[in-house]
Amino acid sequence: MNNSHHDDTVYRVMVKMRIHPGMERDFEKTWRDIATTIARHPANIAQSIAKSPDEDGVYYITSDWQNKERFHEFEHSPEHAANRMRLDPYRDPAGTSMTPMYVSSSYASRPQPGRVRVALYLNEPENDRGSIENAYHQISSTLRGRAGLRGNELLRSLRDPRRYAVLSEWDDVPTYREWERSPDHLPTTSPLARYHDKNLGIFGSYEVLAAY
Repeated sequence: MNNSHHDDTVYRVMVKMRIHPGMERDFEKTWRDIATTIARHPANIAQSIAKSPDEDGVYYITSDWQNKERFHEFEHSPEHAANRMRLDPYRDPAGTSMTPMYVSSSYASRPQPGRVRVALYLNEPENDRGSIENAYHQISSTLRGRAGLRGNELLRSLRDPRRYAVLSEWDDVPTYREWERSPDHLPTTSPLARYHDKNLGIFGSYEVLAAY
């Protein structure tokens, strides 16, 4: 992938973490302390942490950076190493994964505590390039203005340009559950159904605990 195509595109890092039972509250406090210091970094744009309402101890963390180079500069800094050491006692290494992505399209507002973030994982066939982005725009146009939907984003993996994620944000858990059970849900989102990436569990839903 030619990075020059992404000079004006946000570089996003998504981390899924499973926290040891009984340590969730201390982990959240430690993450907030760390996020406060990271927010002072000139290349950091925003951060958020969300907790899964369905999976015990699972968190979903995102951070946005000006570009890939500035993030890697921070990633290899002593500050980042110290942050990881502070988080290591809380997290289960087997339940931790990191996915770097470029934000291809965005209709999102800044995450707020209490809201719900939903991640849908997609895999595009080599002979069907551009189809996921087309389907995403089609669905987003249909959903624009829907009560409770704050926005959504299309992300493309840096490691494999055929893999995508769609992040949507909802007012709260009841609002999202209402949409999930709605008879409009499956017909509206059906254009992306055949691209579901079952290797990544298709999707996850998370309640936002904090954002910087």
